[in-house]
Amino acid sequence: MIIGENFVWLHFPKCAGTFTERLLRQHVGEDTTIKFDPIDPNNVIWHQSVAQREEMSKTDLSNKDTICNFRRLPHWIISRVMFEEKRSGNIAKKELYTTGRFLEYNGLRSSADAYVKLYTGRKIHNWIRVENLEGDFIKVFSKYIKLKSSPAPSSFSKKVNTSGWGNDIKKWFDNNDLRKLYNSCPLWSKYEIEIYGNLLIDEI
Repeated sequence: MIIGENFVWLHFPKCAGTFTERLLRQHVGEDTTIKFDPIDPNNVIWHQSVAQREEMSKTDLSNKDTICNFRRLPHWIISRVMFEEKRSGNIAKKELYTTGRFLEYNGLRSSADAYVKLYTGRKIHNWIRVENLEGDFIKVFSKYIKLKSSPAPSSFSKKVNTSGWGNDIKKWFDNNDLRKLYNSCPLWSKYEIEIYGNLLIDEI
């Protein structure tokens, strides 16, 4: 999470959050009025929702606009599955990930819809689409901070998919799998339509 004078940016996992944070540090890292969460593996708070942060810090964030990254569901679920497999060795079988579910590092099942529900407990005022990161980053954050300059396209082209799966969903899903995935995740589907205007399967 990053908290500015009039905004809160939520670090939705596997939505280019670390990359977005680095870009923000380039522009406002020296601004002491903007608070960046410490990266501490022993005290993981940077993925908190607004409600979780208010509960932990006993502060009211309702006077600030909320910003959150988002991405297409098939890309997110595979990125999450690959991340957990790499981190903890937990392998989600096809019958899990085609219904938007996966295994957390502790072996417990979670789901795409559970994460959307967590972060949308409060109104999201601005979305940043991973697939349009450059344009959305500039458009959204220029409302709240003075960018030193428009980030160079090369800054965005250097973004690396740390999960290492290559973004080829055809290796993971056929059209029936994609329909099953979206039908199994009605909340994510709702927001994907609101943010993108359609579902990814509508473009295939």
